[in-house]
Amino acid sequence: MLNTPYREGIAIPLAIASAMTMVIEEGELVAVNADGFAVPASDDDAINLIGRAEHTLDTNELADDGMYITVTRNRQYLLENDPEQPVTQADFGSVVVLTGKNTVGKVTQGSGPKLAAGVMMGMDYNSSKVWVEIGGTPLGMIDIAAP
Repeated sequence: MLNTPYREGIAIPLAIASAMTMVIEEGELVAVNADGFAVPASDDDAINLIGRAEHTLDTNELADDGMYITVTRNRQYLLENDPEQPVTQADFGSVVVLTGKNTVGKVTQGSGPKLAAGVMMGMDYNSSKVWVEIGGTPLGMIDIAAP
């Protein structure tokens, strides 16, 4: 009988490229770049949002070998609602995009390429924050062309 190893996929280690200099703070959204290494989700090189950092990692304080950050996914996170591209209750179940550090907004025409954050699953009482489900298959970049 074959016993195939598995993991739950909720908390996963993401490798940091040894040549990268960065700080990822606990609670910050984390993505991967084209080479598959962890970067802050707000980084220009981010191509797939993966989840939320479970600890702070400062590459300036670590040795070059074996740098990993633990990222949680398959959860709903409460993120800031972008006042310029606000998500509304009508967006429930729709993909939202990252517009800043731990900030999401509505997918709008002509906004250009944006990193998909996840699916809007609710709002707080005053609409300043949005519950976003992050997990499953990463959604990647969305390029919203002008009409």
